[in-house]
Amino acid sequence: MSELPGGPGRPFGGNPGRPFGDEYDNLRAATGIDAHVRQRVQKQVTELTQRRTDDRRRRNLVGAVQSRWAGTRHVPIDLVTTTEGPDSLVLRGEILLRQTSWDDARVRAYVEGRGLRRVDVGCEALESRLVRLVAPETMTSRQLDDIVAELRDRGHAASLTHVTPLQPVIKPCSSVAATAIEAFPDYPVSSGDSDGVKVAIVDTGIDARTRTDGWLAGIPRSSDDTTTPEDDSNVDPLDVDPLDGLLDFSAGHGTFVSGIVAQVAPGADITVYRALTTAGTGSEIDVACALIHAVRDGAQIVNLSLGTQTLSNQPALALAVALEVIAEHERDTSTETLIVAAAGNFGDTVPTWPAAFRRVVSVGSLTSDLRPSTFSSRGWWVDCSTVGEGILSTYVEGAQSPAFTDDPETFGPNAFARWSGTSFAAPQVTGAIARIAQAQGISARQAYIALLATGRPLPDFGQTFSILPGV
Repeated sequence: MSELPGGPGRPFGGNPGRPFGDEYDNLRAATGIDAHVRQRVQKQVTELTQRRTDDRRRRNLVGAVQSRWAGTRHVPIDLVTTTEGPDSLVLRGEILLRQTSWDDARVRAYVEGRGLRRVDVGCEALESRLVRLVAPETMTSRQLDDIVAELRDRGHAASLTHVTPLQPVIKPCSSVAATAIEAFPDYPVSSGDSDGVKVAIVDTGIDARTRTDGWLAGIPRSSDDTTTPEDDSNVDPLDVDPLDGLLDFSAGHGTFVSGIVAQVAPGADITVYRALTTAGTGSEIDVACALIHAVRDGAQIVNLSLGTQTLSNQPALALAVALEVIAEHERDTSTETLIVAAAGNFGDTVPTWPAAFRRVVSVGSLTSDLRPSTFSSRGWWVDCSTVGEGILSTYVEGAQSPAFTDDPETFGPNAFARWSGTSFAAPQVTGAIARIAQAQGISARQAYIALLATGRPLPDFGQTFSILPGV
């Protein structure tokens, strides 16, 4: 592999749109892309594209998410539709409110008069800033949304508790495509454990098995044999929703994302945090808490390959508060963390959170020839984009469930696979920033600015790059 950008004899950014030149082209030739892989990737892209227009498929997928969430979390999920914004998945019977609003006696009287009561947020870092209210069982999410609207009309930030989805609502059911390869020729195996730039990945967790080929071996694993994100485990349990000996909806997602960062930034020090279940879902509180945890642990870059659209297109409140906590931490410690998030696979211009926050780098998806992916979210709030179709990365051992695809695949030890979505464009940008920062001895923010300078502008997709080859 050639030297890092900015190293001796290798100027960075000499080829517009290709920040690392042709370094990664050897992956295409080395791994091979046969007809089966192309067909599988095309099926992924088609499913992502049709997800928003096929009502029957969407109902089935939402039902699957609801049943699997309730099975492990014991709190139902509702799909709320409005005329003002997109359909949104929310936790039934909950409202979030800022502490400053709760301190107003008139607000307390209003919500308590409607039967809501305060409970713990479930995240120590948010308890003094965010108020979680639960409603009587007879109150519907629609009624709660009306209460939220009234509070907002009175000038108070409030929202239902949104659920951040990965899959299946915004991921293809055909899932990953198996790719048989032995190793990357002339390519350093990245364990993800070094003294390089500290990258945190907030996702479904990391596979508990340590690969024998050396990939991701250095990423710390912590497990306490539980299956919900509230514990301190960062291990992806792979098979709990349901426990049937087959891989769950989003099994291996965090491992796959980690492998992408490791490919682009072999020197990165990677840590994985689990905020999502193997069904690819987590409340915005789960994600917000893990994000704060990662930053306080010293992450210089955080990758969030997740996101949700919200009712009335308002920012996810728990995530907004988490970003405020992080900003205070940065001021107190004289540090800075760059947050990178997937733009989403909704195929429209509606903002996806957390990607749409101003301080977050939002990443869209392109085809292998750098055209807009039909499924990718887009708009003024998307900062940059790279290839997100048929990306190759590390996967997990196990068999897909026929409940998710009509052509299930089986993956052996040291598996690699190809997957599609903005989830797999974002970690390429994360890795590129880490690699440039380490090579040039600059901050993550400075490295991001340097990366942007190498891109080509594309309306609604920001600056575009070709980093890892897709299909």
